[in-house]
Amino acid sequence: MIERIMRIIQLDFSVFKEIESDPNATTEAAVVVAVASVLSAIGSAATANRPVLTFLVGVISGILGWLVWSYVSYFIGQAMFKGKGTVENMLRVIGYANAPRFLGILGFIPCLGALAGLIGAILALVAGIMAIREGLDLETGQAIIVTLVGWVALFILSLFISIVLGVGAAGIGLLTGVGTR
Repeated sequence: MIERIMRIIQLDFSVFKEIESDPNATTEAAVVVAVASVLSAIGSAATANRPVLTFLVGVISGILGWLVWSYVSYFIGQAMFKGKGTVENMLRVIGYANAPRFLGILGFIPCLGALAGLIGAILALVAGIMAIREGLDLETGQAIIVTLVGWVALFILSLFISIVLGVGAAGIGLLTGVGTR
């Protein structure tokens, strides 16, 4: 698993072909997503006004985002481009494509942390394109389209989770008096 993560971080995207065909990589991909989500959430929460809420939103969004991105990518790839992969293939390759999000842990460092998080997100996007290309046997242009649709779905999901948890947390705070003077 570590060797595969290092290859992705080094932009050796040939690793996605191996991941796609390895049924044992599904659990590994889930671990990659969970660790990336926790590390990014810690980095974001370290400087947030509401660190617990920020952490929860980050972890939940990361894990649900992986599932949504994988399923949306599979269905869009199948519907638009007759992709040849399976949902399990997508879960594996997109899970591993989340590895660059590990950089989010640096979020607590002023200026550099935000830049590291942005670089991690961009690298995860590029890795996601290559993962989808391999996972569905698509051309790069087709994989870019599938990825963009998937990221729109991720944005909507993250926004929804933030609104639900944000409003819920504010309501709980008002009811319990937490955060009031």
